[in-house]
Amino acid sequence: MRGLAIYTGLRLAVLAAVWILLQLVTPMRGLFALAAALVISGVISFVLLNRSRDSASTGLSRIFGGINERIERSRAAEDHLDAEDHLDAGESPSGAEAPAALGQTDAEAEEKAVGQGEDSGALENGDQVATDRTP
Repeated sequence: MRGLAIYTGLRLAVLAAVWILLQLVTPMRGLFALAAALVISGVISFVLLNRSRDSASTGLSRIFGGINERIERSRAAEDHLDAEDHLDAGESPSGAEAPAALGQTDAEAEEKAVGQGEDSGALENGDQVATDRTP
Protein backbone atom coordinates (compact mmCIF):
# COMPACT_ATOMS: atom_id res chain seq x y z
CA MET A 1 0.00 0.00 0.00
CA ARG A 2 2.91 2.30 0.74
CA GLY A 3 4.30 1.72 -2.77
CA LEU A 4 1.01 2.79 -4.33
CA ALA A 5 0.95 6.01 -2.30
CA ILE A 6 4.53 6.82 -3.28
CA TYR A 7 3.88 6.11 -6.97
CA THR A 8 0.71 8.23 -6.97
CA GLY A 9 2.52 11.11 -5.28
CA LEU A 10 5.37 10.95 -7.77
CA ARG A 11 2.93 10.85 -10.71
CA LEU A 12 1.12 13.92 -9.38
CA ALA A 13 4.44 15.72 -8.86
CA VAL A 14 5.54 15.00 -12.43
CA LEU A 15 2.14 16.15 -13.73
CA ALA A 16 2.33 19.40 -11.76
CA ALA A 17 5.91 20.06 -12.91
CA VAL A 18 5.04 19.50 -16.56
CA TRP A 19 1.89 21.64 -16.29
CA ILE A 20 3.81 24.52 -14.69
CA LEU A 21 6.51 24.22 -17.34
CA LEU A 22 3.88 24.34 -20.11
CA GLN A 23 2.30 27.41 -18.51
CA LEU A 24 5.63 29.25 -18.37
CA VAL A 25 7.12 28.25 -21.72
CA THR A 26 4.17 27.84 -24.10
CA PRO A 27 1.05 29.89 -24.84
CA MET A 28 -1.16 26.86 -23.94
CA ARG A 29 -3.78 27.53 -21.27
CA GLY A 30 -6.80 25.80 -19.73
CA LEU A 31 -7.89 22.26 -20.52
CA PHE A 32 -5.61 22.02 -23.54
CA ALA A 33 -2.57 22.63 -21.33
CA LEU A 34 -3.84 20.10 -18.78
CA ALA A 35 -4.42 17.46 -21.48
CA ALA A 36 -0.95 18.04 -22.91
CA ALA A 37 0.55 17.88 -19.41
CA LEU A 38 -1.22 14.54 -18.77
CA VAL A 39 0.15 13.01 -21.97
CA ILE A 40 3.70 14.34 -21.49
CA SER A 41 3.83 13.41 -17.78
CA GLY A 42 2.50 9.93 -18.65
CA VAL A 43 5.39 9.35 -21.03
CA ILE A 44 7.92 10.74 -18.57
CA SER A 45 6.61 8.69 -15.66
CA PHE A 46 6.52 5.54 -17.81
CA VAL A 47 10.26 5.88 -18.25
CA LEU A 48 11.36 7.41 -14.94
CA LEU A 49 9.00 5.75 -12.43
CA ASN A 50 9.43 2.13 -13.54
CA ARG A 51 10.78 0.90 -10.19
CA SER A 52 8.11 2.73 -8.20
CA ARG A 53 5.37 1.38 -10.50
CA ASP A 54 6.63 -2.19 -9.98
CA SER A 55 6.55 -1.69 -6.22
CA ALA A 56 2.97 -0.37 -6.41
CA SER A 57 1.81 -3.28 -8.56
CA THR A 58 3.41 -5.79 -6.18
CA GLY A 59 1.56 -4.23 -3.25
CA LEU A 60 -1.74 -4.27 -5.12
CA SER A 61 -1.29 -7.90 -6.16
CA ARG A 62 -0.71 -8.82 -2.50
CA ILE A 63 -3.88 -6.99 -1.46
CA PHE A 64 -6.04 -8.63 -4.12
CA GLY A 65 -4.37 -11.99 -3.56
CA GLY A 66 -5.39 -11.81 0.10
CA ILE A 67 -8.95 -10.95 -0.88
CA ASN A 68 -9.05 -13.92 -3.27
CA GLU A 69 -7.74 -16.24 -0.55
CA ARG A 70 -10.46 -15.10 1.87
CA ILE A 71 -13.12 -15.64 -0.79
CA GLU A 72 -11.83 -19.17 -1.50
CA ARG A 73 -11.72 -20.04 2.23
CA SER A 74 -15.26 -18.75 2.66
CA ARG A 75 -16.47 -20.69 -0.39
CA ALA A 76 -14.83 -23.90 0.85
CA ALA A 77 -16.36 -23.47 4.32
CA GLU A 78 -19.78 -22.82 2.81
CA ASP A 79 -19.50 -25.90 0.56
CA HIS A 80 -18.48 -27.98 3.55
CA LEU A 81 -21.45 -26.76 5.61
CA ASP A 82 -23.80 -27.23 2.65
CA ALA A 83 -22.58 -30.81 2.15
CA GLU A 84 -23.14 -31.58 5.85
CA ASP A 85 -26.69 -30.17 5.67
CA HIS A 86 -27.51 -32.34 2.65
CA LEU A 87 -26.11 -35.45 4.31
CA ASP A 88 -28.18 -34.75 7.43
CA ALA A 89 -31.31 -34.47 5.25
CA GLY A 90 -30.62 -37.83 3.57
CA GLU A 91 -29.64 -36.38 0.21
CA SER A 92 -26.67 -37.35 -1.88
CA PRO A 93 -23.41 -35.41 -1.26
CA SER A 94 -23.65 -33.70 -4.64
CA GLY A 95 -26.78 -31.89 -3.52
CA ALA A 96 -29.04 -33.63 -6.02
CA GLU A 97 -32.03 -35.64 -4.94
CA ALA A 98 -32.12 -39.32 -5.74
CA PRO A 99 -33.52 -40.05 -9.24
CA ALA A 100 -36.02 -42.55 -7.82
CA ALA A 101 -37.60 -39.80 -5.74
CA LEU A 102 -38.16 -37.73 -8.86
CA GLY A 103 -39.42 -40.64 -10.93
CA GLN A 104 -36.93 -40.04 -13.74
CA THR A 105 -33.24 -40.36 -14.42
CA ASP A 106 -30.92 -37.43 -14.87
CA ALA A 107 -30.67 -38.18 -18.60
CA GLU A 108 -34.46 -38.06 -18.96
CA ALA A 109 -34.59 -34.77 -17.10
CA GLU A 110 -31.95 -33.24 -19.38
CA GLU A 111 -33.69 -34.45 -22.54
CA LYS A 112 -37.04 -32.95 -21.63
CA ALA A 113 -37.27 -29.47 -23.13
CA VAL A 114 -38.69 -26.52 -21.27
CA GLY A 115 -42.39 -26.20 -22.02
CA GLN A 116 -42.58 -29.59 -23.70
CA GLY A 117 -45.92 -31.27 -23.18
CA GLU A 118 -47.66 -28.06 -22.15
CA ASP A 119 -50.97 -27.03 -23.72
CA SER A 120 -50.65 -23.99 -25.98
CA GLY A 121 -53.84 -22.44 -24.59
CA ALA A 122 -57.00 -21.12 -26.17
CA LEU A 123 -57.21 -18.50 -28.92
CA GLU A 124 -58.05 -14.94 -27.88
CA ASN A 125 -59.67 -12.01 -29.65
CA GLY A 126 -58.48 -11.72 -33.24
CA ASP A 127 -56.08 -14.69 -33.08
CA GLN A 128 -56.07 -17.01 -36.06
CA VAL A 129 -55.01 -20.59 -36.32
CA ALA A 130 -51.82 -21.01 -38.33
CA THR A 131 -52.12 -23.38 -41.26
CA ASP A 132 -49.36 -25.38 -42.86
CA ARG A 133 -48.73 -23.90 -46.33
CA THR A 134 -46.24 -26.36 -47.76
CA PRO A 135 -46.44 -26.62 -51.57
